[in-house]
Amino acid sequence: MKKNSGFSSIYVLLCLSSLVLFLLCVCELCSGYAAGSICENVCLVAGKSVLSEYQPDLQRRYGVFAVTAFPQKLEPLNAFYIRQNLNGTSLLIRPKLRECTVSCEETQGLDVESLADQIDTLGLMMLGKDALDETGALRLLKELLDPLENREDKEAAKQVKDLPPPSPEGQSGKSPAELMREYDDAMHPDLGEHEGRSLVSAHKEQLPTRLLDVRPSSSLLKYAASALLQDGLSVGALLQSRYVVSVCSDLLHQRDDTVLGLETEYVLFGRDSDRENEAEMKDALFKIRMAVDLARNLRNETKLSTYAAAAAAFPAVPQPLAVLILAAIDAAVQAEGEVQTLCGGGFVAIAPGSGEQQGRFGTYRDYAMLLLLLLPQQTRLARLMDMMQADVAYMDGASFAFRDYCYGFVLHAEFEKKSFLPVLSGPLRHGTVEQAHVYR
Repeated sequence: MKKNSGFSSIYVLLCLSSLVLFLLCVCELCSGYAAGSICENVCLVAGKSVLSEYQPDLQRRYGVFAVTAFPQKLEPLNAFYIRQNLNGTSLLIRPKLRECTVSCEETQGLDVESLADQIDTLGLMMLGKDALDETGALRLLKELLDPLENREDKEAAKQVKDLPPPSPEGQSGKSPAELMREYDDAMHPDLGEHEGRSLVSAHKEQLPTRLLDVRPSSSLLKYAASALLQDGLSVGALLQSRYVVSVCSDLLHQRDDTVLGLETEYVLFGRDSDRENEAEMKDALFKIRMAVDLARNLRNETKLSTYAAAAAAFPAVPQPLAVLILAAIDAAVQAEGEVQTLCGGGFVAIAPGSGEQQGRFGTYRDYAMLLLLLLPQQTRLARLMDMMQADVAYMDGASFAFRDYCYGFVLHAEFEKKSFLPVLSGPLRHGTVEQAHVYR
């Protein structure tokens, strides 16, 4: 009887041991899945937290997000956020961070393709806003959503208007004009504007165009040939061109808080000074208008008759050639006046038949957009990056260079999991998480 009782005890012990081992295996499996999910989530939150440490001046001015590309800063920052997020998990299954590395080779600040994704999105938003504005929906939406804000703005403006003029006391004996002049001198440093603004304040060797070997363009025909060979006329080119004319100053829309006054013209031609870019822009406008006017003159029967009558006075020159020369001279005279009209803020239809009453496709910015479409994407965006870097670094006083920033990173983290089975040790208790965090 005692012998059978001993066998029964051993049998029960074996059954219980097997059951306990089975339960431990189940717990180990479940804790492994739970720990993996925790690691994925904490890395996801940590990556988003690090992306929130973007360059504020670049985002405020241009809507572009970029974060420092130095691993010495990204890796400790990611590790900090991961550890802090792990502290909020259950102690029973909490994994431990062993190593955290970051790579941003594919999203460097000088990578034009990565920047193009953000610029295309911003350009699409601007085109959508234009569509809403043309239909009047944008104004109606603002009135519906912000009636209180509009009323408060009007009341505040009225109160400011009704304020009494300041007393002469407390002005240190200086007139308001003198105080304003001192304020402007302090806020806007001398950038060599006595001969037109230029990139005298920027370290040219650090500009993206120098680092990417993007050189100034020499001719309008070279624009078209390079763009068609490299990129073709794509939707991205339209979106980027729309963005450039919106955020960059130009001949008719200059600002005081930029290094160059003619930023759009710089994106087009890449010259260092406003004077050079203005001359290039006027020359390009003249060539466009002369070509359009010449084609229109050669299709006008009345003008052709006039040219033929004038060509009869030169019998030594073949009549077709003389007519062409006279039509070209007439087109050049017309183009010169049209360029002056455009540079003065007037409207000149890009092609015959596009009416001025529509208020589009004939302004200075429309011609700038047309020229921007002809630029290769790398040239267009590299010069735009020059303007962004110069304005952020030398006007806002921030330490910024695109080569030191990135648009995202790949996070690689290694964790160690607590095990319920003592026999599991070494690499079996380790797991890795690899995630890409990029601004979208």
